[in-house]
Amino acid sequence: MSEDKKKKIPVIGVAMMVCVTVAGGGFGIEDLVGGVGPGVTMLVFCVLPFIWSLPFGLSSAELSAAYPENGGMYVWAKNGLGEKCGFASGWAYTIAGFIEPATFAVLTTNYLQVMFELVGVKVTPIIFWLVCAVLIAIFAVINILGIKVISNMATVITVLCFIPFIVMVIVALMHIENPVSMVTPFKPDDISFLQAAGNGLLIGIWFNTGYETISTASGEIQHGEKVVPKGIILAIPIISIMYMLWVVPAVGRLNEIIPGSWADWGTHTGGITFVQAGEILGGAPLKWGFVAAGSLASMMILCEYIMAYAHVMSSFSRKGSFFKIFSKESKKYGTPAAAIVILSIVSIGLCLWAAYSQGEESPFQVFVEIATAIYAIPIILMFIANIKMRIKEPDKKLAYKVKMPNKLYIAYLCIPIIIYVYSVLSDIAVSGIGVALGLTAIPGYIFFKKIYRKGEYWKEMVAENERFEKELEAELEKELSE
Repeated sequence: MSEDKKKKIPVIGVAMMVCVTVAGGGFGIEDLVGGVGPGVTMLVFCVLPFIWSLPFGLSSAELSAAYPENGGMYVWAKNGLGEKCGFASGWAYTIAGFIEPATFAVLTTNYLQVMFELVGVKVTPIIFWLVCAVLIAIFAVINILGIKVISNMATVITVLCFIPFIVMVIVALMHIENPVSMVTPFKPDDISFLQAAGNGLLIGIWFNTGYETISTASGEIQHGEKVVPKGIILAIPIISIMYMLWVVPAVGRLNEIIPGSWADWGTHTGGITFVQAGEILGGAPLKWGFVAAGSLASMMILCEYIMAYAHVMSSFSRKGSFFKIFSKESKKYGTPAAAIVILSIVSIGLCLWAAYSQGEESPFQVFVEIATAIYAIPIILMFIANIKMRIKEPDKKLAYKVKMPNKLYIAYLCIPIIIYVYSVLSDIAVSGIGVALGLTAIPGYIFFKKIYRKGEYWKEMVAENERFEKELEAELEKELSE
């Protein structure tokens, strides 16, 4: 896409898109509290910014500057590590793309059903599924309209979502009697510290991923190699502070009002969400503030994940590595319309399972754990691609480059790799499903390179994209020299 056809998005607009994608205001972290305990939750929020959020954000920013085209982690792995690693990254990201939009459709509907029940509408499984389906359809249409619309929405919604959280934090801190209640008990009695920490990291990491999503569409943003990295870096401290501040005081104050209430926090039916916490601490006005904010935030995340995954699928297809239909774009808006429609249909189908699932385990949490495990492949390859770039081209000029010595930066990027592998292995019963899905990249690679259209589509697209990459590299070198 030529520079004059790209959309002008300000740095703050990019930052707000990152904030709402990564954090979504903070909604959904209720499962972390109920699953691993207040103390481990606090520990996770204290540690993750340094061992995960910062290296993830910095690596995303640097690679966005190095490869400013649509496709995000898939493009980074392909350009940095070669064809096979690129395919593994794109394949895993694509599978996650069929799961994750359903995750946020379920989370949004969990909040909306509070309003339905207030007016006397019983949320049956079929109603639950219909709401999920309508939400996904609406945001599919918005994504077809383009990134400028999404950026404007993200900025407004992020600011609105902050309001009830700020009110709740103030109320909780004004009335809390013993600060120790914010971290008591440290963990549930029925699991070990290592298990609690592993589960906490698995969920916590998922709530600190998404920094790269904006880069999947950086090819549509004017001067994306400069604007996108700046937006990512601006978002990192906002998100890290917000997570801890939003939930910890509320958990502590509720523990004082209702002893042992920490164990009931979660998005499962009957669990304590920010909506219930807001009602207990601030009455009906704060309750409905959270209902509105939770619905808006979850909708916005759903919208942006459709954007991110559709762009990766489209880029994956345009490079010959996936079904050709996914490369079809809207003639009017230039957006990956076919990918948007297809992944939306699959997500709607997954929501049907969530609507009819039984038991107390939250479908939202199951989706999270499976998607996180699949996500391990493109994320780890992203870090390795950045490490390789620093080793092979230590003096490479970029519009944005992390100001750390090469050896120190490489060592720093090894930390999140180790953490992610540990977190996935700590709950292998669920995450193993995600790992197994990721391993389907092996037969997938063989199919698309050798069998799909007898391998001719792959060869044609590879040749075409080699020409595109050379032109892009020349443009970047010219812009940097100026």
